[in-house]
Amino acid sequence: MTETLRGESGWRRALLPLSVVLNLFFIAFIGGHLLHIYKMEKGFGTPLGRALANAEASLSPRDAAAFGAVIRRGAPHYGQDLRQLAETRRELNHQVTAEQFDPEKTRQALAGWQTAWSRFIDDFGDTFVEALAQVSPEGRRKLTTEFPGAPPAPPPP
Repeated sequence: MTETLRGESGWRRALLPLSVVLNLFFIAFIGGHLLHIYKMEKGFGTPLGRALANAEASLSPRDAAAFGAVIRRGAPHYGQDLRQLAETRRELNHQVTAEQFDPEKTRQALAGWQTAWSRFIDDFGDTFVEALAQVSPEGRRKLTTEFPGAPPAPPPP
């Protein structure tokens, strides 16, 4: 009988740490998933959202607050443009990858995507310029140097 209890307690000793480790893994996994959803809801999941979040993060707290407030205030205005841009891009992708390639439908899809892009740039551009107007000169210089591919900032006067 003593041998049976010792065998069972050995299993219990091994199962408890394993259970704790698995529970911690699942908590981390679920937490990561919830964080991902939160970021997607905040717009950080899109390339534009990530770029704007990076821009805010690189600014001083005062500049970041002013910049972010203008961007968020304008979001309803250009949000529909972003949805339309995504839809036209999906249609263009569909035409390009269609089994039976139709050059005319592809041209129409490309024209639709170009129109949606122009509409978005027109609407977002005004918001972006207004947001930049709220940022200090040092903050604007920092933004031009923080993003890859941006032209170098001119030297300060």
